Amino acid sequence: MLISQRQRPPDTPIPTILLGGRPVPLQIYLSILGVEVNSVLTFTDHIRTIARKAAWKLSCVRRVSHLLDSQGITTLYAAQVRSLMEYASLKWSSCPPSYLSLLDKVQARAQRLIRLKALQDQLLPPLQPLQQRRDVAGLCVVYKTHKQHVPHLAALRQPWARPHGHTTRTAATRDHQLIVPFARTETSLRSFLPRYTRMWNRMVQQT
Repeated sequence: MLISQRQRPPDTPIPTILLGGRPVPLQIYLSILGVEVNSVLTFTDHIRTIARKAAWKLSCVRRVSHLLDSQGITTLYAAQVRSLMEYASLKWSSCPPSYLSLLDKVQARAQRLIRLKALQDQLLPPLQPLQQRRDVAGLCVVYKTHKQHVPHLAALRQPWARPHGHTTRTAATRDHQLIVPFARTETSLRSFLPRYTRMWNRMVQQT
């Protein structure tokens, strides 16, 4: 795979790479543990793929919906559809909101299907938003990294913020805040460490 920020491939020919005397074909993306990364190191193609697969699985749920009640459809959706849309979500959550909305549309269709199967006087709680579930998962990872010191998450550890030398409204929570890593682009700002470090600091200030 040729990693480049160019919209068009370079004019210069790409040399053939041989492995065991056989040419290695050039790939437009890599799939690592089920997560696709394209040549510009984004996950937009991966989001399209899982949105399409989730929509297909939801259509299968709709075909058997006449055999289930609202609770059965909710359970089947959470097990077969939502689990697909949440696999490794903290890795690709830096995608633009326009791509993440593709997953929200699938959940909205599932919510409508659940409401159609509900009884007349039955009150159904709405499905938890996917972004909220991703945020809770991200904060749990930050807590396990910095409070529980889980060994395999040590690479995500950020330095603690220095305490204020004078008394302020936020000085009491300063010892529990983290230094937010620098991010130059919007994509970097949405990535795991900058996003959830800022969210952790806001949560600490509010509690």
